[in-house]
Amino acid sequence: MAKYLKITTTNDGDVHIPIGDGLLAALVSATVVNLYSGIHSDAAATAGGYIKLTCTGATQALIDNINTAQVIAAETGWQNAVVVVTVPSGQTVADYEVV
Repeated sequence: MAKYLKITTTNDGDVHIPIGDGLLAALVSATVVNLYSGIHSDAAATAGGYIKLTCTGATQALIDNINTAQVIAAETGWQNAVVVVTVPSGQTVADYEVV
């Protein structure tokens, strides 16, 4: 059963990101969080195929919440296909794009 992370953005509404075999969340800066599918490599990054979240005030707390949501998704039954990622207070996710 496919599982998804749901992240609410200020500009694009809700985005449902497929977890697949797992996501690696990378805090690039306070304005950028990248989500890589499966195992990340430099070759994969330069070839594209990741999700870029444009943020305001992003910190490790957002990364931790993304990782926690993945664990919750893995531990739940097939009826619970969507897990909400809590965006910490003072942080926002404005947009997303597939790069």
